This record gives sequence, C-alpha cells and structure tokens, in this order.
Amino acid sequence: MTPTFRIGLSIAVCCGLTAAFYGCGSDASAPPGSGVGGSSGTGAGGGTAGDASSSGGTGAVITDAGPPDGIDPDAACAAITESAKNSPLHLYIMLDKSNSMAGGQWTAAVAGLTAFVQSADSAGVSVGLKFFPRAAGGPPACDQKAYATPDVAFAVLPGNAAALVTALGGESPNGLSTPTYPALGGGLLKGIELVQNNPGHTAAVLLVTDGAPAGPGTNCAGVNPEDWNEIAKLATTGVNFSPSVLTYVVGLPGVDQTFANQVAAAGGTQSAILVSNTNVQAEFEQALAKVRGEALPCEYELPDKVSKGEIEYGRVNLTIDSGGKKTDILQTTDCNKGAGWYYDPPAPATPQRILLCPSICDSVKKDFTAKLDILLGCKTQVVR
Repeated sequence: MTPTFRIGLSIAVCCGLTAAFYGCGSDASAPPGSGVGGSSGTGAGGGTAGDASSSGGTGAVITDAGPPDGIDPDAACAAITESAKNSPLHLYIMLDKSNSMAGGQWTAAVAGLTAFVQSADSAGVSVGLKFFPRAAGGPPACDQKAYATPDVAFAVLPGNAAALVTALGGESPNGLSTPTYPALGGGLLKGIELVQNNPGHTAAVLLVTDGAPAGPGTNCAGVNPEDWNEIAKLATTGVNFSPSVLTYVVGLPGVDQTFANQVAAAGGTQSAILVSNTNVQAEFEQALAKVRGEALPCEYELPDKVSKGEIEYGRVNLTIDSGGKKTDILQTTDCNKGAGWYYDPPAPATPQRILLCPSICDSVKKDFTAKLDILLGCKTQVVR
C-alpha cells in the first residue's frame, strides 16, 4: 500500500448533510470518451456542476466557494481514514561513486538518500540501490546485466530503509570512471523485469551523478559508451516499453547539465533536477522528494467500502487539498473535454481503480505535498 505524494486518503460516509455540498451527477461509472454526460446539480458552494463562474465554464474542476476549509467530511458524519493506496512503484537508485563524488558531494548524497528512505513520505515505495562503477573483475565492464542486480535488493520502505542506510554508510567513492551507459542500461533492464513480473506496478530509474559519462573503454558491442546520444537511446527504450520505465536524473554539482537534461528528456521526465553548490544536501533532499512525487502514478485503488459493495460506484467524489485550499475534482466522461477522474476499466465492466486525467495528474505531481481525499456516500459530481 503506497501513499501517493504523501497523499492521505480520507473517506467519509456521507449522511444527509453532505448532499447539500455536493451536486448529483448521472452515469458515474461512464468511461472517458463514452459521450455520456453527467446531469447538472448543486455544486460546491451552491453553484452548479457546470457553473462557469466557478470552473471556467468547463465544469471540470470546482473550487469550493463555501467555508475556507472546503467540504468537511466531519461536518456530515464521522470520518473513516485509510492509508492511500496507489499502483506500487519500484524505484531503482543508480548512484555514482566515482572519485569525483568524494568529499562534500558524497556526504550530501548519503545524507539526502538516508533522509529519503527514512521519510514517512516514502513509505510503500519499493527501492533498490546500485553503486557504479562496479568493482573490477567479474562480468565484462560493458555488461548491462551486471548492473541489473542491485547491491541492495528491492523491498518496500520503511522495511528496507535499514539495509539501504547500512549500504550507503559502508560505501565510499572509489571509481576511476563513470560508466553511465551500462549502469543506466542495467537499471532499465531491471525496471522492465519488474513491470513484466508485476502487472499493474510501475518502475523508474533514478540516476544520480556529478559528471559526464566516462568509460568503460571505448567500445561496448559496437557502441561508444561515452556517446550521449547512445545513452539517451537507452532512456528512450525504457519510455517506449509498455508500461513505460522512466528515467529521472539528479545532477549534483559538476554534472554536465546538457547531458543530464538530454537523458532525462529522452527518459520521459522532461529535464534533469540540478543541484547547485549553495546547499547541496538540502537541495538534494528536495530533488529526491520531487522525484518521489513525480514518479508515483496517479492511479488509486478503490476504497474497500466501494470494492466490497458497501458504497455504490456512483457515490464517490474526489477533492484535493493543497496548503489548506480544497478543490473538488469532477468525474469525467472524456478527459479531452474536461479535466477530472474516471474509473478503470469503464462500465459495463466492474471498476478496479480510480485514475486522474492527465492535466489533473500533472498538477498534482507539481505539488507533491498535495493531499487527495475521497468522499463516499453522496452522488458523484460529473462533468456536464
């Protein structure tokens, strides 16, 4: 069970009073693109679900115009709080331990990663760790498969935190090269293996480095391992796999920013997260928190009361709390016509999970401390 962006899942079974806050839509389980619209109803703060004054005319997102605290489940009846459950994430941390990482760089990386794996916000994420370059000997230096085997095996946090912290404390920079090509390739191979063997799970590689690729050697099966384009191609391979395995890049001081951004873009994460010399440890911790928020998918398991039939599919509503400001998210029949959420699979199949539309998902990922609440018992608000 994985908390998303440290998203708490507050579930309130609505009594009669909550209906005064929520509008009532129709065809709540209709899938995006089905063309089935929701009926109008009383929206948050008294407007209608399609009130242009509260939602820009789309009816997709309504900002509560009522009390500052928005829709309060406790005002209706006793709240039932559960841990948020989203699609499990496997994060493979590929950590550069070349000689250039010695000193403050390494101290900051160890401290930052220690804080990351021990943070309550990371609970539920499955993490594996690999240092590169590998020790001499064993498989050939170009062998990507050798990097697919983590130094700390994948396991869910917080249970795996102790092993990760021990490994970080027992390692030190001692590499003469920065073999990014086989390291990233191995990380992606492991990610692909994980999503193949665990349907419904997601995986990502987090490359942490302070330099440009160097080695191993001058040729890896006909490929120059120092060629930035070749490394970017590996990242693209991960993106093109179904389901995608993304590549995140955290560039510590000294990294070639052009290279880091190229690999991140090819890996489906737009750009690298670059840490400056100002406060390496604090910025690195922030970078890791951002990766965690962006990597976790916008997919949520149905609350138990819904999956067990105690609450109807048509009596589920979502709201996002960002810094105390609550925004209601409407269910949509077509993400292209209005941002919102929908069930997967769509009716007439039995829904198995809740998904956010891309625009809402992107917004949540940018605010990785946001809190998603699911309110149960009142008819679902639907985009008209």
